[in-house]
Amino acid sequence: MHKGIATVSLAGRLADKLAAAAGAGFDGVEIFDNDLVASDLSPADVARRCADLGLTVDLFQPFRDAEGHAPAAFAAVEHRFRTKLGVMAELGADVVLCCSNVNADAVDDPDLSAAQLHRLGELAAESGVTIAYEALAWGRHVHRVGQAWEVVRRADHPAVTVAVDTFHMLARGDDGEALAGVPGEKIGFLQVADAPLLDMNVLEWSRHFRCFPGQGTLDVTGVVAATLRAGYAGPLSLEVFSDVVREADPRVTARDAMRSLLYLEDQLASRPTDQAPPARERITATLTAVAPAARRTDTAFVELASAGDPGVADLLGDLGFTLAGRHRTKPVTWWRNGAAHVVLNSTPLASYTDRVAGEATALGLVAPPVESVADRARALLWPAVDRTRGESEAVLPGISAPSGLHVFLSAEPGDHDDWHRDFAPEIGSPADAADASPEWLGLDHVGVAVPEETLNEEVSFFRTLFDLRPAGTEEFMDPRGRLRSRALRPATGDLRVILNVADTAGRSRRGVTQLAFAVPDVRREARRLRAAGVALMAVPDNYYVDLDARFGLDPDLLADLREHGLLYDRAGADGSGGELLHLYTPVLPGGYYVELLERRGGYDGYGSANTHVRLAAQA
Repeated sequence: MHKGIATVSLAGRLADKLAAAAGAGFDGVEIFDNDLVASDLSPADVARRCADLGLTVDLFQPFRDAEGHAPAAFAAVEHRFRTKLGVMAELGADVVLCCSNVNADAVDDPDLSAAQLHRLGELAAESGVTIAYEALAWGRHVHRVGQAWEVVRRADHPAVTVAVDTFHMLARGDDGEALAGVPGEKIGFLQVADAPLLDMNVLEWSRHFRCFPGQGTLDVTGVVAATLRAGYAGPLSLEVFSDVVREADPRVTARDAMRSLLYLEDQLASRPTDQAPPARERITATLTAVAPAARRTDTAFVELASAGDPGVADLLGDLGFTLAGRHRTKPVTWWRNGAAHVVLNSTPLASYTDRVAGEATALGLVAPPVESVADRARALLWPAVDRTRGESEAVLPGISAPSGLHVFLSAEPGDHDDWHRDFAPEIGSPADAADASPEWLGLDHVGVAVPEETLNEEVSFFRTLFDLRPAGTEEFMDPRGRLRSRALRPATGDLRVILNVADTAGRSRRGVTQLAFAVPDVRREARRLRAAGVALMAVPDNYYVDLDARFGLDPDLLADLREHGLLYDRAGADGSGGELLHLYTPVLPGGYYVELLERRGGYDGYGSANTHVRLAAQA
C-alpha cells in the first residue's frame, strides 16, 4: 500500500520534514499549508525536492471553511480557492482537503453547502484536481462523516469526494459502519491517527493528543478496514497533531510513524471480515507481510547490572533469593526465589552507558516463536541489542526499547532456546532440587519510567511486538508534581508493564523503577524481611484511619495490617472483586523499589488508591 504522512506530523522546517519522511521510507506526503507558507522554498522548489527524494505529493491541506457561507460571502471563498489551486499546480498535487465550516456564523443548510461545494468542484475540475471533503469533529454543522457524505452526495460532482479521517470519526463515536453505502470511488482520501480515550474538548484533544496507530486506544483498524472494503485504493496517510511530535526529532518521529503503518497493515491482514472474497482479496493485496507477534508473552527474568558489587547479591539474599546457577561462558549468575528469577550481570559498568550498580537493565520474556518475534522487530525497525553468544547458547535475541530497557526473547521452558539452558545449576540450589517448592510466585509487574516525549513510542514497542494492550491513563499527585501511568497487558500471558511519566522537579530517571513480585503470604514476607534487616516503607497511621473510613474493615484485620505495615485495597463495594495486600521497600541503590503483593479472590488491579502514600514516602 502507498504510505504517506502529513508534514504537520513532523517537527522542523519543511525541508527537514521532507527529508525525514523520505529517510523513513514513505512513498508520499501531504503538504500542510502552514508549512509551505512559512517556508523559503517555493511550491515548485518543494515539488523538485520531493521528486529528488522519491516522494509524491499526495494531498494539499487544509482548505478551511469550504462551505456553509452566506451567498454574499462566497465570492471571497472562490478567490481563496483559485489562489490555492495555483499553488497546487506548482506543487503537482491533484487532491485538496476541504474542511467543513467551523465558524459561528456558518449557515446550517445542507443544500447551500452542497451547492457551494459543487461550485468549488467545478473550479477544481478545471485544474485537474479532486476535492476530498472532511467533516471536522468540531465543525459547526457538519461534524460527522455521514453528514459530509450527504453534502457530497447532494453536490453531485465527479470532482467532489468525501475524506475519511479515523480520528474525526472515532472522536465523534462513529465506527466503520458509518461508511456503509459510501462507494469507494467517492472516498477521495484516507487520513489515519490514533489517540488515547480522553474526556475533553474535541479540538484540544485533536490538537494535542493524537498519536500513531497502535499507540492509542481507538479502533483505527476497524475504520481503515471499512474504508478498504468500500473499494478505496488511494494512499494510507498519517495525520497526527500532538505536543510530542512538535518537539521531537523528525527523523525519530518519521521512523515511529512508518513502524505504526506496518503494524496497522499487520492488524488489517489478521482482522476477520465477513466481506465477500473479492473484497478480502482487495484488502490483502495492499498489505505488507510482517512476521507475527508473540503467541503469548510471559515474564522470564529481570537482569540487574551488579558489576561485581557484592551488595547487589547480598540484597537478593536478604530478599530470599538463592544462587541457582552460573552462566557457562559469561560473568552472569542466576538467582531464584520460587518462580521469581533474577540474573546478575557482573560485566564492568564501563560496558554500559549511564548505568549504576544494581540497576535493572534488561527484562527476559518468554515470547514464542522467538525467531518470528525477532524478525518482526527488525521489520518494525526496533533496534537490536548487540551481544555475543557462545557455542550452543540460546539465541536470546535482544531488542532495545525506547526507554533504554533491553528485552531478551526466550523460548518456552525445555526448548533449545530456553534461557535456563545457558546456566549450569548450582549444586544444592533450588534449581537443582527435583522437589523445589515455590516461595514467591513470580514477577507480577514491572514499572518503567519514560520521558513524556517517548511514552507513545514505548507503548508502540510493547504493543507491536508483544500485543500488549494499553489501559487508560491514571494520574496521581506527587509531593513534587504528578505521576501519570499506563498499564499494559497481553491478550495471552502474564507480563504486566506499567509505564510512568513523572512531571516532577528533579526527576529525569528512565528505565525500570519498580519490581513487583507476587507472593502467597505477604504477612509472612513482611516478618521475614524485617528479620533479615530489609528496610520496608513506613506507612503513616493516618493511612489506617482513612482505610477504616473507606472500607469499614474488621478491627482485627485493620490492626493486623497496621502491625505488619501493609497497604490494602479491594475491588467492588463489598470486596466481590477481590482484595490486595502489599508492601514496598524504599528506593534501592539500583534506582528501583521492590513491591511484594498478595492478590486474593481474583483482584486484578494495582492498588492505585495507595499510590499517593507511596509517592509521599519515597519523595
